[in-house]
Amino acid sequence: MVFFITLDVTNTLKINIMATFNEGILGGFSGKVGTVVGSNWRGKNVLRSAPRKSTKPVSAAQQRQRDKFSCVLQFLTPLKALLTDTFGANVGTKTPFNNAMSYHMKEAVKETETGFTMAYNKVLVGMGGLCGLEQPLVQPVAPHALNITWQDNSTQGLAYPTDTLLVVVYTPDLHSFDYFTTDCLRETTTCLLDFQDSFYGETVHLWATFTNTNVALTATSKYLGAFVV
Repeated sequence: MVFFITLDVTNTLKINIMATFNEGILGGFSGKVGTVVGSNWRGKNVLRSAPRKSTKPVSAAQQRQRDKFSCVLQFLTPLKALLTDTFGANVGTKTPFNNAMSYHMKEAVKETETGFTMAYNKVLVGMGGLCGLEQPLVQPVAPHALNITWQDNSTQGLAYPTDTLLVVVYTPDLHSFDYFTTDCLRETTTCLLDFQDSFYGETVHLWATFTNTNVALTATSKYLGAFVV
């Protein structure tokens, strides 16, 4: 443990703990010592320079990148727990959520006259090796209900009859996401979504993917379109 002992003007003893050594003096430490910050990241002891506040004005290009990043982060954050399971495995030091951020920054955000917004048709809620939905179709079948159908492609590549359908719903006006973790299987080729009254009259965007917990795989999702519930 690193600490500094000081006496103030009233001769009161003050002990300021700055950092903690985890495995003795030769081990890693957490906390700040001078201009260095120690931490443990993904099981590794990491040293980095303490951040310094920049006095340089932000350029237009920097502000544009910050706004773009903020748009994507705000959109994806409610999905973080889901994306951790559905957006592939860790790649090096990048987590599934990092991979999702990287993809959407490059492919699924667009600039308008008023700022950045998401391109819903390019958003992915899952990315992986399973075969995705083949020829999906969404149809209103009753008040406040939608039916999804698709072709059974369970004989192709990485596609299993018991793959489970997962549907993600986004309501822009409410800025909210919802998941339908269904019991609909790939081989059944149909799934009914019955919406709660909080969705009534709202426009919703749908994405669907297949998951398989037995082989820990997810399909790359497909955007199904926008519908009024």
